[in-house]
Amino acid sequence: MSGLLANYRNECAKLMSSKKYIVFIIIEILICAVAVFSKLIVTSISKGTWTMNNISSPISLMTLFVQAIVPFIIMLASCDLFAGEFQDKTIRAVFMRPTARYKVFVGKVLAVITIAAVNMAVVLISSSIFDIIVSGSVVNLGYAVWAYILDMVPLAVLALMTIMINQLVKNSTFAMFLAIIVYIGLNVLEIYFSNLSGLVFTGYMQWHKLWLGAGLPISALFSKILLMLGYGLTFTAVGYYLFRFKEC
Repeated sequence: MSGLLANYRNECAKLMSSKKYIVFIIIEILICAVAVFSKLIVTSISKGTWTMNNISSPISLMTLFVQAIVPFIIMLASCDLFAGEFQDKTIRAVFMRPTARYKVFVGKVLAVITIAAVNMAVVLISSSIFDIIVSGSVVNLGYAVWAYILDMVPLAVLALMTIMINQLVKNSTFAMFLAIIVYIGLNVLEIYFSNLSGLVFTGYMQWHKLWLGAGLPISALFSKILLMLGYGLTFTAVGYYLFRFKEC
């Protein structure tokens, strides 16, 4: 366990030491600031005719971040820790440590999921703070917190899929290209083939909508859980198998 934790901390340190992930966090904060303060501008211009203070900024911003920005960061982190390290041969130094390869794999997977969780937390906290500054409170804060937590489930599955794709190539640019194409393809598939939308995990990127509010019957929720679990286990098993026998 100590080897796994040490490897996990090392992989997280690699990501957080990269300036691009700090830049992403800054950009996310700026997007939240612009989105929240635009509500104040609209209210001011309309002289109170249009008021947007009853809109929860953390919830309204979820679609942008959960569907686009955070998935992009997940793909970037996955390519940095997997295909990128095979490309520049730095993975050899990792394999030379007295750590089982499965611990290396799990540590990298957890690091990618952690960077996604950090970015989700930044969006939730910053948008909530700006809401308090502009409106004096956050509408449905409890709902927003649970929504962000629940939406980590499909993001984790996406991370596992992207990591699996990374095991197919040793070039980070090509791995990034493949991950983006597959992700876009899955989203297009669920749009143009509605009968398949319930079978594609990207159709549940806003996972919280199944659980919060009206929700679904327990039987329906159970089938969705099994679907996501099936995707996650499949991506993990295939990804680890390829990683275990991948030559550097």
